[in-house]
Amino acid sequence: MKINGSLFRSMVVSAGNALENAKQKINDLNVFPVPDGDTGINMSMTLGGVSAAGREGETVEEVSKEIASAALRSARGNSGVILSLFFRGVSRAFKEIARADVPDVARAFTLGTEEAYKSVSNPTEGTILTVMRCSSEAAEKLAGKKLNPPTLEELFDKILDVARETLDKTPEMLPVLKQAGVVDSGGMGFVVVLEGMIAALHGKPVALDEERSENAGSVFGKFSTEDIVYPYCTECIVGKSPDYKGEGTCGDFRSFVLAAGDSAVFVDDEEIVKIHVHTSDPGKVLSEAVKYGALLTVKVENMREQHTSLVTEKKPSPVAVAAGKIEGAAARTVNYTKQLLTPKEAKAEKEYGFVSVCTGEGIVAAFRDLGADKIVKGGQTMNPSTNDVLTQVRATPSKVVFVLPNNKNICMVAAQAALLEKKKKVVVIPTYTIQEGIAVMMAFDPDADLDANKSAMEEAMKNVSSLSVTRAIRDSVVNGETVRQGEFLGLLRGKIVCHKLDRTECLSALLAGVKGATFLTVFRGAGVSEEEGEEVVKLIGSLFGRDAEATSVDGGQPLYDFLISAE
Repeated sequence: MKINGSLFRSMVVSAGNALENAKQKINDLNVFPVPDGDTGINMSMTLGGVSAAGREGETVEEVSKEIASAALRSARGNSGVILSLFFRGVSRAFKEIARADVPDVARAFTLGTEEAYKSVSNPTEGTILTVMRCSSEAAEKLAGKKLNPPTLEELFDKILDVARETLDKTPEMLPVLKQAGVVDSGGMGFVVVLEGMIAALHGKPVALDEERSENAGSVFGKFSTEDIVYPYCTECIVGKSPDYKGEGTCGDFRSFVLAAGDSAVFVDDEEIVKIHVHTSDPGKVLSEAVKYGALLTVKVENMREQHTSLVTEKKPSPVAVAAGKIEGAAARTVNYTKQLLTPKEAKAEKEYGFVSVCTGEGIVAAFRDLGADKIVKGGQTMNPSTNDVLTQVRATPSKVVFVLPNNKNICMVAAQAALLEKKKKVVVIPTYTIQEGIAVMMAFDPDADLDANKSAMEEAMKNVSSLSVTRAIRDSVVNGETVRQGEFLGLLRGKIVCHKLDRTECLSALLAGVKGATFLTVFRGAGVSEEEGEEVVKLIGSLFGRDAEATSVDGGQPLYDFLISAE
């Protein structure tokens, strides 16, 4: 038995479904009680982006390459980026391979692990990386057996056994896990991925759980056919013309597709572009497509006709819908041939531009006032994808684009977006907080050169203290202390330094740890009144005296009552 393109795609889709089913279980393993971009959600959304990739491929090389590209662009959070890079390493191992055997798979795990490790400057043992590494080492060892070499099923079963054993040991490697009494959430996510892949290898791919399927299935009858705003499911593969050869060269086309409807998937690979979008005018999409090369395959389906059939006839499972297996009278294939046109590239209007990741009307306004060209909506619990960041980078009218992640869990996504952009120079300033992002933009000098600006921005990050107040979303143990759900948490650059039942007491304890600040800005969160903000300003005055100046601003950020910048 060997793994061809069709089987590999089934294995990865099965892994994605397994992650979706287990995402809450994985989320619950997160150690800290602060609202965060939960691991299960991020990993599930990362593999969720591959559902439209690799349908036309026959070889494991073709399919793995498309899946890796789609996963990287869908990647969210650090765990999602690491998982996507694992699959990129797998695709590189499958280069020039039509059907993968045991040695091929073992090498794929090794290259996948190496690619994932490269993405982390200081890898920590006891995380998803450890589970990957031990699994790949077991694969290489077993594949090297001369006598009684393993079958593919035996190889994967052994990989899973080692992954589970390693996961169970993660609390011994990371004290914070042992203290909380949990295993690593990212490691658990990788084990779930392996379980999903093995299920498909054995001919029983994982489907979405029954409750989810029932709920999804019942939706067909809850809205009318006319409620489908974008009726045409449009897919095509474009063989790139010479002008667009190379990965990530069709950013303008991607922007067009995203604006053409919803449910868009865009894969911009070296030789081809593959798209999927629900739109009201497939002709416009396909006319735009031929500007970038020749149409290799085209499929247009009328979803209103499909919906009518689904309501009146036997309903297929949501998994079949997602996999594109609905066929019959509802399917309509349309071919278009148009004159090849050369799209105009947007010219850089200035030397420097900024892309900032943030949310909250007031926070967004602050970044725009300071000169941010583009905003990526995101932050805690809503980590943007690599593609989200890349789209705004390409839309920024400058030669150099500074990207401010403003969240620790978005830095890796921003870094991957920078690697994918080939035409602009992208500089990621690794801001962990909104407050650091604001300070960085205030330090920018449009007349200074790139190196001078980068140094000034990095120095500005060091000179600001980022304070925040939120509520605990789960019971936990932090620094040996029990934190109860609902308590107010005081954080300094994302680390919990105090927890109190009363918000004012929490603020007082948090501010007491800040020394020498002379200028403080208080960003009020959604639902926090101007009067409550002024109370915090008064509290700051009582603690810091006349030497400190404090201002209250409506930030509108979710989850956090207050974000305080102390300089």
